[in-house]
Amino acid sequence: MTTVPAALATDTGLGVLHPDFGRLVRDESTDTVVCHVCGRAFRALGAHVRAHRMTAAEYRRKFGLLSARALSARSLSAEQSRSRLAAYRASEQAQARFAAGRAMARSGELSRRRWGAATGRTDPEERRRVREAGLGAGRRTQARAADDRMTAALRAHGFTDLGQALRTLYAERENSVEDTARMLSVGRGRLRRLLAEYGIPVRPAGHNSAAGRRSRARLNDLAAAERVGTRDIAAWLRERTAEGATLRELSAATGRSIPWVASRIGAR
Repeated sequence: MTTVPAALATDTGLGVLHPDFGRLVRDESTDTVVCHVCGRAFRALGAHVRAHRMTAAEYRRKFGLLSARALSARSLSAEQSRSRLAAYRASEQAQARFAAGRAMARSGELSRRRWGAATGRTDPEERRRVREAGLGAGRRTQARAADDRMTAALRAHGFTDLGQALRTLYAERENSVEDTARMLSVGRGRLRRLLAEYGIPVRPAGHNSAAGRRSRARLNDLAAAERVGTRDIAAWLRERTAEGATLRELSAATGRSIPWVASRIGAR
């Protein structure tokens, strides 16, 4: 009798291991499929389950398997698939019979009908397991990509240690949460979690650090420059002043206050 991998099976206490609910276990060494009922392995499990007084569909429902799950060994399933495909290609009648279904599949109508029919229906356990495995793999991939981006950002700013980077950029240089997150290529939420992890307190809202003031001034300069279509707002303001523009006119053009315009004209 085939041995079922312990991680996918349950011990009945009688020395026989059975696949867990919602899992179809294959023995790749013998190219067979293991029965949930008796624990033995067969090439054609769908035919075998009749010995347990079940149809293949009833077996799938009873043990939480996908309704379209093949209950055959991989080699047998492949043989059957090739045989059906050859018969389909050789029969114009079969091709005509399935033409409507192919058109529905291409248009997406088949998927819409499937989901509509499934409304309110409980998914098989196997589908839940497959979905959770896929989501978990996607999250791990995204986490690795985020870590890679952060590592590259650390190197670009001359750091090899994350804790050192956080203390230097946020605590010592007093960059804002937004600026520090941008420099490290992470989201603000993750940055706050990292600061807590390294024991670095987050400055209270409204704290007016020198770095914060510089950051806001830089953003204001960029916004004003974009509004008037220049890259150097101070040079633009001095040029317009030399041409005779008043502070009030320049204030209206840039959308900034008169004192702000005066300070940029005097900047060197």
